[in-house]
Order: sequence, then structure tokens, then C-alpha cells
Amino acid sequence: MYPRVRLLIAGSLAFLLGACAATGPVSSVWIQPGQTPRQYERLVVFGVTNNPKVRRAYEDNFVKRLQTLGITTWASHELVSDRQLGRLARMTEGYAKVKADGVLITHLVTDESASTQPAARIGSVPDHDHHLIGYFSRVYDEVSTPGYYSDPKALRLETNLYDAKQERLVWSGRSQPLDPNSEHTTLSQVIDEVIAQMQRDGLLPNRPLEQRTSE
Repeated sequence: MYPRVRLLIAGSLAFLLGACAATGPVSSVWIQPGQTPRQYERLVVFGVTNNPKVRRAYEDNFVKRLQTLGITTWASHELVSDRQLGRLARMTEGYAKVKADGVLITHLVTDESASTQPAARIGSVPDHDHHLIGYFSRVYDEVSTPGYYSDPKALRLETNLYDAKQERLVWSGRSQPLDPNSEHTTLSQVIDEVIAQMQRDGLLPNRPLEQRTSE
């Protein structure tokens, strides 16, 4: 079984075996306007973090759940080493090598106060987020900065889906604000919410997620 993960903030972010977070409908959802959504069947998942164990927790949980939908999915740590992750050429070679049609990039973001209710859908995203390489580079630099997670008002799991051929953003969403003290919700459950929203928005096959057994 894949690990449950507890969020701990102590100068930098560390994930340990245990429980995590709070769940609920995905918010701040953006979908490419003016396009009929296509369903992606070959995905590579990149978890962006400065902690290799956390990277694997992100990626392996996404891969496990996406594979239950019949989606061919790779964790990027199988394709790109931790040492090479920040090298953009290695990153693009990784998903090109397996002929992925989509690239998922996921990471924790510091956000507005947890008491602020995020919008369910948003009409725009920053221009630099539309391009896969620019977004990945910015996120990698941010999370690698010492102290990035040292004093967050709130944390949310942000997940972007990019078309691999065009390297353009097609979907973006964020979890509800995460509670680092929760004992009741796992990272896997938060990821389930993200996947279910992408299904509703037509980006993933609309097959039922298998029921999760206790971990």
C-alpha cells in the first residue's frame, strides 16, 4: 500500500508516514476555453518538491488511482532522477520517451488565509502558467527556495494538466485548504477529489474509481 502522509511545517515541509489534510470539492478550477475537452490516456505525473519522499508520495498516489481508470500512467521518478528533475531537457525527455499525451504537474502552494473561501471556478490563470516549461520551471524554483513553506497561511494541492504535444495548459485546479493537524483525511483522498473533478470536466475517462481499501 502507498503511505498515508502527514503534513508538518517546521521551517521546511516534511512528509512523514501518517495522515494528512482536509478534503472537499476541488476549487479554483480552470479549463481551456473554446475547446472541446479531450480525454487523456497516457499520463506522466510530476510531483514538484524539494523532498524525494514527498515527490514519490505525490506521484505514486496519483499513478495508483489513475491506473484504476485504465489510464496508462508513469510516475516521473521512474523516468527522471531527483538530481535531474530541475533540468528541463531531462524533464521533457522523460515524458517524450514514453509517448505521453498529457503531463500532470502537482505541488503544494501557499495560499490565502484558510478562512477565505476559494472560488469554485476561475476565468483566467497567470499567463506564464499556460506553458508547461515555464510553469514547471517557476514552480521548481519556488519550492526549492529555503523557507518557502516555513510560514504558510494555508496550503492547497495545485494540479495542472498539460497537453504533451502542444505543451499547453488544458486544466488546473486546487484542493480545499489543507489542515496539517487532521487525522481523518489522507493525501490519497485529496487526489481522488482532483481526479474526479478532471473526470467531470471531460479530461479523463468517466470510469468509476475503485473503492479504496484501508491503508
